[in-house]
Amino acid sequence: MNDTGKTPHEMIQILPVEKYQEALYFIELGRKMNCKSQVRYAASNKYWRCVFSNKKPQRVLYTVECTDEWWRIKACLWNIDNYRDVLSSCSDRIKNDILSAYSCKSCNSHCKCGAGFTFDNIRYQKCVGVCFYFSNLCKDDFDNLALLITKEYEAINV
Repeated sequence: MNDTGKTPHEMIQILPVEKYQEALYFIELGRKMNCKSQVRYAASNKYWRCVFSNKKPQRVLYTVECTDEWWRIKACLWNIDNYRDVLSSCSDRIKNDILSAYSCKSCNSHCKCGAGFTFDNIRYQKCVGVCFYFSNLCKDDFDNLALLITKEYEAINV
């Protein structure tokens, strides 16, 4: 089942009202950044996903994933070193989600060796194929995560 005819707004309508409003924040972020969006149903995982990507250069920035019970963000943050100061001001929850993400192990021949960055004088090499997942965030976390995504957008549009 692959329904590319759905809009991002239609995709998140399956969520309860409160969760819909939360996910809408990130749907609108993609619209404000003039991102290309593509909605798909991931049949193997049984959830909907909307991929938001930069138009030129074409690259995925983040994905909103949801079922009728939950939603989350999968963010592709390749350039954290460029906005490390923003990460420093984020909540411990966001920092932990980033720092505890999968480490890159060059899992296939197409691997570009993940996202390397330094934080608190420690060097990290995180798997960008898996990316960074964020769920169950509070409103302040929304603003910080949106700022990280915006900074990533700016970093690839120099």
